[in-house]
Amino acid sequence: MICKLSAIIKFSFLFILLSYIFISFSYANDNVFSLSIEKLLNLEIDISSNNKTTIREQPSTVTILTHDYIMSSGSRYLMDLLQQVPGFWIGTDTIGTFSTSFRGVWGMEAKILLIIDGIEQNELAFGSLALGARYPTSNIHQVEIIRGPGSVKFGGQAALAVIRITSLIANQSNQSNQSNQSNQSNQSNQSNQSNQSISLTSDLGLASNHNINLHYIITGDNQIKQQKLKYGFSASFGHGDYSDKNWTALDAYQLPLKNNANSKPINLNVFLDIYQWKFNLQYEKFEQEDRLLFGDSGIFFSPNKKYTQKNHLSFLHQAISADKKWVIDDNFSLDIKFTYTNQKPWNSKGQYQHNVSRGLNRARFDLSGIYNLSKKSNIFFGTSYYYETAEITQSYLFDPKVRYQGKNTANNDDYSIYSQFETQLDWGKLTLGGRFEDHEFAGNEFVPRVSLTKLWQKLHLKLVYNEAFKIPQFDTVASAENANTPITKIEKTKSWEVETGYQFNPDLTITSNFYLQKINHYIGFNPQSANNTTLGDFSSYGAEVQLNWQLNKLYLNVSYSLFAIEKIT
Repeated sequence: MICKLSAIIKFSFLFILLSYIFISFSYANDNVFSLSIEKLLNLEIDISSNNKTTIREQPSTVTILTHDYIMSSGSRYLMDLLQQVPGFWIGTDTIGTFSTSFRGVWGMEAKILLIIDGIEQNELAFGSLALGARYPTSNIHQVEIIRGPGSVKFGGQAALAVIRITSLIANQSNQSNQSNQSNQSNQSNQSNQSNQSISLTSDLGLASNHNINLHYIITGDNQIKQQKLKYGFSASFGHGDYSDKNWTALDAYQLPLKNNANSKPINLNVFLDIYQWKFNLQYEKFEQEDRLLFGDSGIFFSPNKKYTQKNHLSFLHQAISADKKWVIDDNFSLDIKFTYTNQKPWNSKGQYQHNVSRGLNRARFDLSGIYNLSKKSNIFFGTSYYYETAEITQSYLFDPKVRYQGKNTANNDDYSIYSQFETQLDWGKLTLGGRFEDHEFAGNEFVPRVSLTKLWQKLHLKLVYNEAFKIPQFDTVASAENANTPITKIEKTKSWEVETGYQFNPDLTITSNFYLQKINHYIGFNPQSANNTTLGDFSSYGAEVQLNWQLNKLYLNVSYSLFAIEKIT
């Protein structure tokens, strides 16, 4: 009874505190449902297309999660949002980490690409997309998702899907740019402007566990020698168990995760816009308490030892980018971008000397452009180059001195050229694209895409064919070679999609799509040997249906996904 009373008191106090912060600091809470479904359908993006178009005109199956939707969803982290998108399913991987599958295919390693403010987030050792208490929604303005391959535009780690996030500070800078262009004369007298906000989110479970995240953001602009400096800074800090359930091993051994599964995410983001250059600095440190290892540590280590003390798992991501766009004329523009990323993923320190220490970095150059051939046709083109290195100095799983072909260091370089042509014909909008990529380990690959979209007044139809490939990262290749099962063939995907959608009225829409994807030479993790290997060929097929309905301040989003997996003999 005392425990229940204590939980009620905690919940009441937390509710009062959050209510005060909700009323005092939120700058958009009175506008949560301001974006109608009809306006959502008319939002213009370019995640799949060359120029910005609406969702229905995108040459792929695309989902948009706006800031209004994110605020009203109750999601604390990106993982919570993805569970509301058709085709995505959240599951656990090694060392108590979370990731996502898509359309029945596990996408942890180098298959689902995450981009935040133009910088790729997947770690460089395996290409993994580790989720959990990472990427807080408190700094997310909008999420755009290609539900399907995106290799032509985004390269060799976008075989299943692409997730592109715009942060609040990046979005407010973009809005400031538009405002300054349209009201330049009015802004001249307002040389210093700034906006600040603070938010606190938390939840309290039935087992009296709680998670908390504190977020601070400031944006503004200053006049510097007749140039506008636009800036943004955000910081968020989190704390709490990622689960309060009992974990059960294959041998029936149980471990309560409450008070044994603490996560500590830290995110810092700086955005500067001056002299037509945009600079972005990202810092993310994620620490998680682990006592699970690969799920059943006794399978891999003799004698069958159980984790009785904490093992600390950590991810460190640091990146900086510089981006400039040149508008040559009304029909031609170029974009140049430099990015440097430094990471320390999957580092751990704990009992039994189960320590891992590794570091990786990547320097990248991108040049892209778009040329409008006519009012109905345009072509997008680009080239990219990156050079990446890896070094491992300590490991309890293998000898770090010979991890990478007899050394503890390795490097790769990668070149690519790509192009996408779009034209509006009488019978629909046709999109033709292709990408040629030459990777030091994976070799060279060419992947094409073809899309046809047709809009009637309230009905739309999409026919999409995509090919994609996976570039395996350093430790994916090394773990396969160390186990004498080297990766000799590159994973490739072929995807066919048909999407139809109908807008009954401004407040009610329904969309359905049917897909078939074939994956050859699937590269995955084999838990029996604790290494990566080529697992064979299979196909995934199914359907997704989504209904969106809004009535006054009631918003209903209902989706259903069905998939089946079939091995190809």
